[in-house]
Amino acid sequence: MKSVTYAITAALALAGATAAPSSAQNAMNAQPVELYACTFKEGKGFGDLENANKDLKKWASKHSRGYNAWMITPQFRAGEEAFDVGFIGAYANAEQFGSQMDKWVNESGDVSQAYVDALDCSHGLMASYTVLEPEGGPGGGVVWFARCSLDDDSSMADAMAGHTTVSDMMVEMEAPGASWMFAPSLGGGDAEFDYYHVAAWPSYPALGKAFEAYMNGGGIARANAAMDDVSHCSSPNLYDAVNIVAAP
Repeated sequence: MKSVTYAITAALALAGATAAPSSAQNAMNAQPVELYACTFKEGKGFGDLENANKDLKKWASKHSRGYNAWMITPQFRAGEEAFDVGFIGAYANAEQFGSQMDKWVNESGDVSQAYVDALDCSHGLMASYTVLEPEGGPGGGVVWFARCSLDDDSSMADAMAGHTTVSDMMVEMEAPGASWMFAPSLGGGDAEFDYYHVAAWPSYPALGKAFEAYMNGGGIARANAAMDDVSHCSSPNLYDAVNIVAAP
């Protein structure tokens, strides 16, 4: 993909179950998340990625520790430049990111070449801050991304507090989704927003339950009050996510 480095932001240790309460989770500690936003080269398609993803999983099992990766495809989207497929890689910490990127650049050989042959991609790095952590191991599901801009005199810490209030509300309403804030880091260009708010669910029924609670159960009014004079976010775009590498 040519110019959409952050169109599919995420890093998603996507929930395999329900999300855990957030009260003790919100220290502003950044974790690195890499993003690829890609379009297929002429004559290439998803069939060309099947073997590439299998080879990636095998390679990662030998060369990567604590690394999770997902393939993302658009489902509900407006206001973003089009792309065909994305890949998200989540690292436990920055030192792990550095050592594993070194291996990927210098040792991946035919494994990385398979993606180069099929795709044109942008590559960016985000600083991920966990608002509401999912329970269980990495899995697939659905994830949304909303572009958010801080209001005057507001900070990322203020936004974290606001999103935490909203996430705790959704836990109370028994319709939580895991949640993060992603700030552009490397390769972001001149982003016209401060961060992405990212939310993920393990399935469409789980998303539907959250939608009902938020839109028709009084959640939206409480959320607007929590975020008033803190930040404002665009309508989210929704993507399907398939886990292709699970941390050993």
